[in-house]
Amino acid sequence: MRTLLLLAAACLAGCTLPYRPPQFLEADARFPGLIDFTARAPDRKADVLLVHGICTHDAAWAKATVGTLAAQLAANVTPVPQGQTQRLAGPAIEIVPIDVGTPHGRIRFTSLIWSPLTTPLKQQLCYDQTDKSPICTGAPPFTAVRAKLNAKVKDWLLDDCLPDALVYQGAARDQIQLRMREAILAATEEADPTAPLVVISESLGSKILFDTLLRMAEEPAASRAAQVAAREMRRAVWLVMAANQLPLLHLADQPLDEAARAPSGAEAGTATEKRTVMQAPSPDSLQRLLQKRRVPLANPLANPLAIPRAVPTLMLVAFSDPSDVLSYTLPPERYREAGAGVFNVLVSNAPTYFGLFQDPVRGHTEYLSNPDIGSLIACGRPRSALCR
Repeated sequence: MRTLLLLAAACLAGCTLPYRPPQFLEADARFPGLIDFTARAPDRKADVLLVHGICTHDAAWAKATVGTLAAQLAANVTPVPQGQTQRLAGPAIEIVPIDVGTPHGRIRFTSLIWSPLTTPLKQQLCYDQTDKSPICTGAPPFTAVRAKLNAKVKDWLLDDCLPDALVYQGAARDQIQLRMREAILAATEEADPTAPLVVISESLGSKILFDTLLRMAEEPAASRAAQVAAREMRRAVWLVMAANQLPLLHLADQPLDEAARAPSGAEAGTATEKRTVMQAPSPDSLQRLLQKRRVPLANPLANPLAIPRAVPTLMLVAFSDPSDVLSYTLPPERYREAGAGVFNVLVSNAPTYFGLFQDPVRGHTEYLSNPDIGSLIACGRPRSALCR
């Protein structure tokens, strides 16, 4: 018994949450919360667009995420009546609307669940899972013996999560963007153009969303898609990104000859200059969207995203757990130059044991269930006086 107690004490001593409370990489980090945007809106109404990341998600994720934020807002969540969630024809993105009443106004959450698009392809890997996930129920058992930790990582990372990124960056990319386009048009059909919009997205979901909005913005200016993209970006006041993967995923958008154009050897100058060249990739879809948003033109139809310079700077807050092997901080200079105020926030989603390892599943999937993140999204920094 004494040995067990000593072992338990050692485990507790070695279990740490190094970024609880969160740490802000930018010293001047100040931003409003959902409660502030709602209270300041003309009709005390705000919209939130939620997009999940890699790994299989369903409507339960949307309800749990909204519930976490509602708890911080001391809000009442209006249950979604059976059948109110919307599914477009064929393999499509599920649209889950949830209304939240706060003491200072109403928030309309709309979640876009895109997992149904990639699930049929991912099910081709079900034969390899040791412990079958819900989408693999009924698949033949995997009979070979795997080390337990390796089996968990293989089941979660290789058989369920990374395939989402591979599918999107491959032959299905165009189809996924078209389905996301349909979902955005359907989800925002009755949007109030005067209501502020907050976008909360995770990992691959951020890239799918920004790629699609950029694609819509570059359609003919008079088209409905271009006008919707323009309206949504005009009223967007805050982008919240969790488990950010843009720096990694943007590598797939760049040809080798682009990197080869960087000077090398004697032409490159100092080592510092070499690093500077290497850190200057072509603009990603978010940068390009922000650039379109901030540059007004004489002919508005030439750039439907153009807005007056008096519009406040768009806030961009990125949450990253440094032990999450699938997450990256955002390089602030890339997005500040495009007109966004950028703040990186380091968080701990799960304990780190003896400084050696963290549960990779919790590290990547528990951002929006992390109460520290929920508090910052709901109430801002410093904490709003409107939050209890």
